[in-house]
Amino acid sequence: MARVKDYGNAELEEKLRDTYFYTTDSNPQFLEDVKKISRTAANMCYQCGTCTGSCPSAPRSSYRIRLFMRKGVLGLEQEALNDPDLWLCTTCYSCTDRCPRDLAPTDVIMAMRNLAFKYDIVPRNFLKTVQLIYTTGHGVPNNDVNRAARVKLGLPADPPTTHSYPEFMPAIQKIIDHYKMKENADRILAEEGQ
Repeated sequence: MARVKDYGNAELEEKLRDTYFYTTDSNPQFLEDVKKISRTAANMCYQCGTCTGSCPSAPRSSYRIRLFMRKGVLGLEQEALNDPDLWLCTTCYSCTDRCPRDLAPTDVIMAMRNLAFKYDIVPRNFLKTVQLIYTTGHGVPNNDVNRAARVKLGLPADPPTTHSYPEFMPAIQKIIDHYKMKENADRILAEEGQ
């Protein structure tokens, strides 16, 4: 089990290790924003830990969804949005299925990610995935090795997705354009010379 975070940012790691609550770090509007975007009453979480106990990512990483629920309730916006673990949720919804309060922790995480994106706090590999989806319809496009494996298994070389139906690409690009995801991904990566 991964318990130690090592993100190459000593200041961030020290902040994430500090478990004291400082009222000066709290932004009450953060909880309201999370509740509004996620449409779940995150403030009703009583920290039972069922979400973390049912999370398939938790045993293999330092990701603890319960801690993000707590940060949301306490209004710890900067801690939540700057924690790289925010992006480890696979959105399997196991936590939501098992929450005894009928909350949707997964949607809280999605809300926090949306808020992080507004501040350009997005892992760079996610931005590159946005670019790939925009051009191919896939975060991991099909390649020659995969095509050969598919044919060997008796499958069509390309799956029945945008690889086989490229006429659907304009609709995907329209959705991405509507949310300015590609535009922002291009801008952020260009600013960093990537």
